[in-house]
Amino acid sequence: MNIKLLHFLSFSFMLLNTSAVFAEEDEQVAKFIQSSKVKTYDCPRDDANVAIDLHLNKSSINQTQRLQLTVMKTHWQICMGNHEDAKQTLIEVLGSNEVDEQLEYFASATYQLGFIYDVQENLERCTLYKRAEKLAENKYKDISLSAQLGLITVCNADVDEGVKLGKMYALLEKYALQNDQAALAHIHNNIGLLYGSLGQQVLAAEQFQKSYELGLNHYTSSNLLATLISVISSHMAAGDFEKAEQAIQEFKKVNSSVDTALSNVWLYFAEAGFHYRTGNIEQLRNSLAKWKIYLDEMNSSTYSSLYRWYSAVVCYAEQDAICLRQFLAEEENTSEGYKLLVNRNKDYLKFIVQIYLFLGDVDNAEVAFDAFADVMINKAIEQQASGKVLGVANLHSQILSLESSLLESKSNRTNIIMLIIVITILTLGILYYWVRRKYLNSLSYDSVTNLLNSKTALNKIRQVPEPSLGRTNALALFDLGNFRDVNRQIGATNSDLALQQISSTLSQVTRDRDILGRFAPEQFIVCLTDIEEDSAKSFFERMRFALENTILGKQQGQQVSIRSSMSIYIASGTFDDLDEVLDDMQLSLGIRSEND
Repeated sequence: MNIKLLHFLSFSFMLLNTSAVFAEEDEQVAKFIQSSKVKTYDCPRDDANVAIDLHLNKSSINQTQRLQLTVMKTHWQICMGNHEDAKQTLIEVLGSNEVDEQLEYFASATYQLGFIYDVQENLERCTLYKRAEKLAENKYKDISLSAQLGLITVCNADVDEGVKLGKMYALLEKYALQNDQAALAHIHNNIGLLYGSLGQQVLAAEQFQKSYELGLNHYTSSNLLATLISVISSHMAAGDFEKAEQAIQEFKKVNSSVDTALSNVWLYFAEAGFHYRTGNIEQLRNSLAKWKIYLDEMNSSTYSSLYRWYSAVVCYAEQDAICLRQFLAEEENTSEGYKLLVNRNKDYLKFIVQIYLFLGDVDNAEVAFDAFADVMINKAIEQQASGKVLGVANLHSQILSLESSLLESKSNRTNIIMLIIVITILTLGILYYWVRRKYLNSLSYDSVTNLLNSKTALNKIRQVPEPSLGRTNALALFDLGNFRDVNRQIGATNSDLALQQISSTLSQVTRDRDILGRFAPEQFIVCLTDIEEDSAKSFFERMRFALENTILGKQQGQQVSIRSSMSIYIASGTFDDLDEVLDDMQLSLGIRSEND
């Protein structure tokens, strides 16, 4: 009898202990969900999916928490450009019988799916925006605002554009009074989209720039750069390539701290578009090579199609008829959303006309030209019709600017004096820092190739952190086995030019985050961080292939190829034993040279 009682008490204690653990885990998940919330017009941290997946794998979470975490993950996927996976998950969530339509995650999921459909030019977007606005009304301010802006910008085709702008400026006034800078950035972005749809690209660029500057202090992750891409696109559409280039440089600076697959796709998409429109085919080819690296990490049919278009521009420049015919065939199988996007783009339509003329297909060239002419005529009509609308918008803008100026003038008066004092002190400090840093930077680079010198490259490699689970850090040494023979053929005085050409080849096929340096007079070192082992090996092989296909001596009327050997080291951790690793790698290269 006592034994049975003991078993019963032990079992009861286990149940109580398990319940306590589940309750603690449940509380942890609830705190995570609350602390990790971001507004619809911002993005979660770049590594948010790791924590979300960790909580989703807990068996103790309830159904509501599971759905909340799932919608948080789709928000992250959208920000990373993975629209297809997010779309499938959101369709499942919204179609589930276990959802509570009164809770925030349901309204958020509805808006997110509407946003994806908006990007894909799916007309169902308007139905979802209307539903999201109704679900969020007087409850979830950010979802309500985003849904309203979506409806104003892309829906309500029968509503006059002046009325739409009036509604947006009314929202600007409302959120300006609340001093909600993030919401104001979101609204300015949508005003830019509306101006762009009217063909007023200069005005659109101004609004996107305002959105970017406001968001700079409030947005995080890749979303920080979304409106900057719109700034670049608007400047290029307006033909202001100088400002477009300035915006691209700003993008690069900010992206150095973001550095996601999506932000890098945006960067090289913008670079490629700039070089395409300015006719620099060589630089376009370089941007496409880097764009492809990051495109492979994403699941985006739209950016894949845009990449194919820009690649076809290189084919056209090289008069590659086979490549152009393949491009036209593949264009037939693109999504309807992409076709809607490019069939309104004058550059794309003009390019199609050029292809058909080059191929001698006069009939299709005529059809393509008619499509191009229709778009240009419609744009001209829309721009003429938008005159009154822009007058109204200008009045709204002047009123808001005057109100803002009156509010800011009081605080600015006292700040100006302090600012002058601070600037004077900082100017001397910055000048000293800039001169010293410039001097130190000059010590970090090889004077011939302009790559990192051996000392700097090795220091950077030693500081590489441990890779993620299932990934590696990879190192490669490239040895120019026949460089002395090359020198004799092209002349020793031209050896620096040859090395510069080789370093240019290596720079073009490496990513911005890779470490590339000149290790020895005839050796180069490359380090790839946090990468899958197979990907690293393939990457190094592509580099070796590019190196051996570099033709030297063209300026001297010769064609000399490089013969290279490569040694690879794959590490599952850091490079604490780098000196020993390099000794082994050089020994390996020496053995190969002897065998050759």
